Amino acid sequence: MVRVNIINPRNLADQHLIAEYQEIIMLLGYVKKHPKTSLDKIPANYLLGPGHILFFKNKLKYLKNRHEQLRKEMQKRGFQPKKKISLMGLPKEFVRNWSPTDKDKQIIKKRLIERVSMKPSWYTYYREHKSKEFLANLIKKG
Repeated sequence: MVRVNIINPRNLADQHLIAEYQEIIMLLGYVKKHPKTSLDKIPANYLLGPGHILFFKNKLKYLKNRHEQLRKEMQKRGFQPKKKISLMGLPKEFVRNWSPTDKDKQIIKKRLIERVSMKPSWYTYYREHKSKEFLANLIKKG
């Protein structure tokens, strides 16, 4: 499953940050492999689960900017992200920007907090284990 977390990268656990960085690359690979999608088939609203990838198919400028934000945050945390993404050769009708709404952010915050609660000892922030309460509060600020 490809997930774009949409909240401020500094409010993500290390695992969410790294996974999203990689998953955006996978999402762009999907768009390159399947360039023919009618814009009217793209969901109108942000969602998780089926349709999540398709939702971002015409928001590639947003994904490129998001990926760069993730790279910068990873570097701050001492990780060494190597890949940058390019939108060259992708259909121009898919290279659009987007701004998440507060409702969109609430959807992902709920999911991220659920995930942290399931494995609280697994998640880290700046490579240090933190309590699930710390991580939940961090995500809520996102």
